Amino acid sequence: MHSTPRLPILLLLNLALACGGAQTAAPDPCAADPGRCTSDAPPNPSSPWDGMRGQALRDYLREAAWAKIGEVQPEVTPDALARWLDDPSQAPALAGRTVERLFDLAMVALAEDDPGRAEKIVRLIRSAARNRNSAFRGTTLLAEAARRQAEEDAAETAIAEVFRELPRTRFGSATVIFQIFQTPEQVQARLAQVHQQLVSLDTASAALFFEQVLPPIVEHRDRFLSAIAAVRAEHEAQPEPPPYRFGTVDLSGARDAQPVRIAVWDVGTNPELFADQLFVNEAEEVNGRDDDGNGQIDDRHGLVQDVGEVSNMDLLFDPGEETLRQYKPFLRGIMDLRAGMASTEAAQQVLALMRGATSPEALEELERNLDAVGEWAHGTHVAGLMLQGLPQARLAIFRSAWAGESRLYHHRGPTDEELAAERANIDAIAEFIRRHRIRVVNASLGFSEEYVADQLRYERDRYPDDEAVRARAAAIHARRAENWAAIFDACPDTLFVVAAGNSNQDVVEYGVVPASLQRPNVLVVGAVDRWGQWATFTNSNPEQVRVFDFGVEVPSVIPDGETVPLSGTSMASPNTANLAGKILAVDPSLTPAQIIALIEETGDPIAEPFGGVIANEERALERLRRPQAPANGGSTRRRQRGR
Repeated sequence: MHSTPRLPILLLLNLALACGGAQTAAPDPCAADPGRCTSDAPPNPSSPWDGMRGQALRDYLREAAWAKIGEVQPEVTPDALARWLDDPSQAPALAGRTVERLFDLAMVALAEDDPGRAEKIVRLIRSAARNRNSAFRGTTLLAEAARRQAEEDAAETAIAEVFRELPRTRFGSATVIFQIFQTPEQVQARLAQVHQQLVSLDTASAALFFEQVLPPIVEHRDRFLSAIAAVRAEHEAQPEPPPYRFGTVDLSGARDAQPVRIAVWDVGTNPELFADQLFVNEAEEVNGRDDDGNGQIDDRHGLVQDVGEVSNMDLLFDPGEETLRQYKPFLRGIMDLRAGMASTEAAQQVLALMRGATSPEALEELERNLDAVGEWAHGTHVAGLMLQGLPQARLAIFRSAWAGESRLYHHRGPTDEELAAERANIDAIAEFIRRHRIRVVNASLGFSEEYVADQLRYERDRYPDDEAVRARAAAIHARRAENWAAIFDACPDTLFVVAAGNSNQDVVEYGVVPASLQRPNVLVVGAVDRWGQWATFTNSNPEQVRVFDFGVEVPSVIPDGETVPLSGTSMASPNTANLAGKILAVDPSLTPAQIIALIEETGDPIAEPFGGVIANEERALERLRRPQAPANGGSTRRRQRGR
């Protein structure tokens, strides 16, 4: 599940700086103010973080960051960096993993009271990062560097100048971090949560942010908010940029459209909302027996894999009435924050909720409950998008609990037995797809090796160090890549539309599974916002992610029937899967490769500094129908998506 409602540590860092050298050491702020760099919780004598604070933490992060840069891009050396900071035009294109570590060095510079160097590093990243979404990242660090370098009475003006550099369409998402953290207690709770993990490059990066970078920002929060308000007022005084017009085709009544079988593969979908379009396996009755002899019982509408007592008829995950009552109202607010809209009423409600989580235990409870509500809503929202304007579709449902991962594998990794169960589930789905000739499958699912490693680091009693964590994470990731490749190869006549992911990463460089797997029947989809620009969170790659679709504040139905706008490549992918289903309804003879080519060739090019095309339903269906006599049915319309 690529689009989750939680705001975990890595996402918070991404909002602030994109995750994020040899400098002369400045006075240690932790020595001057020890309370700034310690948690309220009593120290754990067995903690791997003993002694890893203040200067020691900065030294560790600097050394580890340079070591990683040396692995991924050897030409980026301390000497070369010094030259490029003075003349960014001389720098080569910076890989995503290099950018992450340069942000670490920028944080170290800020923590050592060298804001000028921090600013230069961020501006180098904005100039030279291969991922052009990075041209707008690092605003939190730039704003704090500006505050520190300005005279006391000019700080707000200096901060506002940083915010004015942002396009209006990027302003909200780049400044939301100043809304999220409002009290020192929130920061300390996050730091304590980091300290529950093993020490690694990634956890040290998070620890430095919460220990030494964020506290002074929270302390001077009023200055940042005043600057944000001033720039927002300037924006509101000007006409809003025109939204991109997403073309949509409705095949209701189209005489040239035939039935088409599609499937939503997710973490749970409410079949009751789609009863009129639900696929029915006529060879199977709901009687507790395997009527069609395929090894599955009661697989009348799809397949289910989960822990506990579940059947193939339990297509929707149920987190419990009390969890839904308490946390469903926050679903939209979490997505508003993710999309950079901190001023909405829903977002403000979530911020108030987050302010109350001032301990690691409270954060754990909050994140678990928000994860559960997200898992409840996700697949239904996706299915609703797949079916819009496509009454010819018959929808099968695949529910795989492991695909969401946050519920089953919270703060741990899957065992070998669980990985074998994942493969068995994939093989069963492949057989179902082939037997029932499912033509399009949307999989808004995905895993990165970094995410797996982040969860494994909580298992401090199992792994002695981060090297062991990374070895296990690599093994898990390889198994999953093999599993996904197996189903793609087993179902060559089925088009799999896959969400690119929401980590602002290059899917090939980071090996995101399944988005990085290249097959002729796999179409990977990134997200654009309502202005037709890359969403701030979307994964990308110029060769593997060529198609983008609407993925920010996308309205669709959730299991209780309410329509809620959600954001993520999880929403962009089913919009394109919907187009693929319409194409097959009009011409069922097309192969997956032909469908992909048609969508790519008829898409609208995305303006610089981004790349790829936005799927254009009107143009794709028009080209498909062009050799034929004009259709008597099927209406086209243009609509503005977004607020």
